[in-house]
Amino acid sequence: MILDKFLNLKGTSIQGYLHLENIGIVCRIESKNQKAICPRCGLESDKLHQNHRHLVKDLPISGQPVYLQVNRRQFKCDNCRKPFSEELDFVAKKRTYTKRLAENILEQLKEGDILNVSRRNDVTEEEIQRMIEDIAEEITETDLSKLKRLGIDEISLVKGQKNYCAVLVNLDTGKLIAILEKRTQEELRETLTGWGKEVLEQIEEVSIDLWLPYKNLVKELMPSAEVVADRFHVMKQINQELDEQRKAEKRAVEAQRNKKQKAEKEAKLEVLKRSKYSLLKNEKDLTETQKIKLEAIKEKFPNLKKMQELKEEFRKIYETSENPTEGMLSISEWLAKSSSVFTKSCQTIRNWFGEIISYFERRTTNGVVEGINNKLKLIKRRGYGL
Repeated sequence: MILDKFLNLKGTSIQGYLHLENIGIVCRIESKNQKAICPRCGLESDKLHQNHRHLVKDLPISGQPVYLQVNRRQFKCDNCRKPFSEELDFVAKKRTYTKRLAENILEQLKEGDILNVSRRNDVTEEEIQRMIEDIAEEITETDLSKLKRLGIDEISLVKGQKNYCAVLVNLDTGKLIAILEKRTQEELRETLTGWGKEVLEQIEEVSIDLWLPYKNLVKELMPSAEVVADRFHVMKQINQELDEQRKAEKRAVEAQRNKKQKAEKEAKLEVLKRSKYSLLKNEKDLTETQKIKLEAIKEKFPNLKKMQELKEEFRKIYETSENPTEGMLSISEWLAKSSSVFTKSCQTIRNWFGEIISYFERRTTNGVVEGINNKLKLIKRRGYGL
């Protein structure tokens, strides 16, 4: 059936549909699976107990509202002798909308308000609030009994403002453990000690940004845990110094007063215009326009050329070194030839050398934090606490 392709709900079959004027398309669907797993004992059952149909709203098709009359069947477990409802991938239990509709609406909320988004999608404000609450529950970790790898990072929930929060993340599950409104050693100490000695002693690895108070606290409270300097913060330090040099080059050109060199001055300023991302972005990810801009920068500014190439070399060390020894040797060589241009970064790398090399043991990063950052901003914006 063509409608099957439009719906694109794997593992389901359409039993029939109606096109109702002023309402939309109503499809009767059910799972193709002939068995379901009992949530109590984990055994499969193929004994149908009863059908249970309910209506859920889905993404529109060609501007037409779509409703699914879902048959969430009940099976009876041979082992437990009790009925249970089957799990459906596309709609959560006790929800009147599909998961993909919720995801779409949450994306719209990034640029809009609840009232207008609810009217535009014909869902209630209460349903949208429930979607946001579901997101909060989805990304939050409450069970710390198996916590082995901890990530400590920072996020700014309001763009352009520097009021950073600290976030604690279970790096194995990718779930948020806590948000600390103040990024201080005292607040982190209070949170960590609240977990209890047993939890702290089982933690094997902690990935942190390049902030010494966090490092000292981890070593104090979790002496058996290995501290890893997050690679993205190391690269951030290098990129910041490269960007500072870009700004310094621009100031130097603007300060030129020789009228005979006016044409050269204007040419250099034109090259530096909108040059930031051509220099800082990973070279392999540059667009064709950015590649052309980068070549022009290298031609006019030897210092920026050298720094950009060294930045790329350091990034490749992270990507290609197969073990701590190889990483240590490569970074040592990089430091020897970079100290004249990357003064601050080289000092930082020397100060955190052991923690940076630890990355090559298990390749632990705080990259998962970025994955939940947008969801956190949405929750914060809507006034929901965690």
